[in-house]
Amino acid sequence: MSFEVAISVIMSTHNRAHYLPDALRALAAQDCDVPFEVILIDNASTDDTAGVFQEWCQRDSRFRTAQEPRLGLSYGKNAGINLARAPLLLFSDDDMLVDRYWISSYHNCFARRKDELVLVGGPIIPTPHDLGKWPAWFEGSALADLGLLQYREERALENPEYVWGGNMAVPARLFDRFGLWDATVGRKGDQRGTFEDTEFQDRVRKEGVLVWFCPGATVYHRIHRQTVTPRQISSTAFNRGRNAVFENTLPIWHEVRLVPKRNAVIGLWALVSSLFWWCLWVMAFWLLKDKSCFNRARCAAFASGHSLDSLRAGRNSMRLFHGASRIAFPVRRLLLRLIPDHP
Repeated sequence: MSFEVAISVIMSTHNRAHYLPDALRALAAQDCDVPFEVILIDNASTDDTAGVFQEWCQRDSRFRTAQEPRLGLSYGKNAGINLARAPLLLFSDDDMLVDRYWISSYHNCFARRKDELVLVGGPIIPTPHDLGKWPAWFEGSALADLGLLQYREERALENPEYVWGGNMAVPARLFDRFGLWDATVGRKGDQRGTFEDTEFQDRVRKEGVLVWFCPGATVYHRIHRQTVTPRQISSTAFNRGRNAVFENTLPIWHEVRLVPKRNAVIGLWALVSSLFWWCLWVMAFWLLKDKSCFNRARCAAFASGHSLDSLRAGRNSMRLFHGASRIAFPVRRLLLRLIPDHP
């Protein structure tokens, strides 16, 4: 590639050759006026990843590839950073399909930020792994329980708001100044639950770097259909409701006992009421298999989890919470058994 590039797109992959043609096709089809390159890192793959990459590099001069034998997403990303030629680095994953205006959205966002020291991310929207339609019982609002990331408006994010590593734009100078991705916490192979992206954001935030959200830089994250079941979504909704109680308050109050206390009677009534509605809508869905019934059941699951954990806030003693848990958790187990565990 003889011309100077303004943006380097970095994708590291391990044993997902079956996903790569769609992901690379979306990158090649970008509607973008600025010159960019795509750096493809084969991270210790044993499938046909190398062959797919070579074919694309021969077809499109904007694509380059290299191998990183040390297994780990952070190792792969760091290898891409070391090869990148541009001042702005964009990161995507092998199971992501980027929107047609993905690169231009990031370019325009940084043009508006100019000399500000920022790290930017965009929306991540779950989509079926085969790119087909969701099941008939599934409603779009349930994407919140499949890993939807959507802050909607362009703005600086506050802790604990994060963007995700599968859709992120980072000026190269941030890596020069604060170091590369931490390979000790990065995902390795098929492992999940590692947070190299949040660790890096925490690291740069401590030095005054803003984490910004760009709503136009959308990617679609492939979710395997077998994991999208009414039972799994309902369980996630309940847990998400529990987490939501302290999501925004703990960074302010730091301890659960310091969070403003909810009236015990009101809190217990809210829990009993939400559990009742959860039961009602689960039975309606069990009988009718109706989309609206499931969505109401999912919302009631969220409300049940939220009402339960709200009984912890502002209290030194956990007796009220533990007493309510003796009712809530058995009801939850029963309802999850009644909800289908197939797509």
